[in-house]
Amino acid sequence: MASSVYEAIKASRDLPSPTGVALHILRLAQNEESTVEEIAAAVESDPAISSRLLKLVNAPLAGMPRQIASIQLAVALLGVRTVTSLALGFSLVSSHRRGKCSAFDHQSFWSESVARAVAARHVAQHVKKFAPDEAFTCGLLCQIGRLALATAFPEEYAKTLHAVATDNPEELNGLEQEAFDINHDVLAAEMMTHWYMPAIFCEAVRTQTTAGATDLDPDSRACLFARVLHLCGSISLVLVRPTVYRDTLSTLVREANSLHVTPYVYHEMFDAISQDWREVGAILSVRTRQVPPLAEIYSHAQERRALLEAMNTDPVLEGLGGGGYSGRG
Repeated sequence: MASSVYEAIKASRDLPSPTGVALHILRLAQNEESTVEEIAAAVESDPAISSRLLKLVNAPLAGMPRQIASIQLAVALLGVRTVTSLALGFSLVSSHRRGKCSAFDHQSFWSESVARAVAARHVAQHVKKFAPDEAFTCGLLCQIGRLALATAFPEEYAKTLHAVATDNPEELNGLEQEAFDINHDVLAAEMMTHWYMPAIFCEAVRTQTTAGATDLDPDSRACLFARVLHLCGSISLVLVRPTVYRDTLSTLVREANSLHVTPYVYHEMFDAISQDWREVGAILSVRTRQVPPLAEIYSHAQERRALLEAMNTDPVLEGLGGGGYSGRG
């Protein structure tokens, strides 16, 4: 059941929502009598959605045994629910590339969201508890609450973003709760529920910042996916941000290990995620960047850490400023 705060925001404010064909596909998917042929016909009526769907299903990360040229076959292979969710995501990316909130970087938001989506797909393949395509869509949409607050309260949310002192999502959630009586995790979960996304993913999104540590059964699939989303969020920041710290990389390895992803597998997975991020970013016309292999990132982060330690004892190095690895753009 939707919260009263979400209902009030939805009733009185503009929230990101699917439009046109994506909305029609969503409505068809909600009707149990709708056929694959009807869904495919709706997808085909929008050249942008259909072309991106075919590009994505034929991309290496999809792992299809052969090239798919038919929308109807793509719908049959991926499933109505997955295609509907992808169409929804494509629609939101296309229609919300800019906005009125001066402190909200829409390009960075979608770049990070695509990184989360690709990472979620890879981690889901390894964990083997979730459909990779559904995990991709959930990763793409799990931060939609941030975009919603920036869209509905542009001036107020800009003040909230300026007040964030650290790069800590828990601090941002707390400030959002104070300002709007709801945070972006809860708002995203409410929106995804309204779009008929699977309940397990909505529950996970609600507690993604705390990795499912609150309100969820620690042995539940929802809690497990919340941990997946938390890891993917951390991975996305390493990909998107120009500066990476050694302790961040160490934390990532520990998080991955808690999901039974060994350090060796994690290194390979990160490099594959980086490559797929650029490929999917090109499909969705979302900005990405060239990222070196994780081993090189870690090597540079170690060197920078040594420099920072030297700054504490060598006056010649004072004033060079803090930082970590500065990635190549």
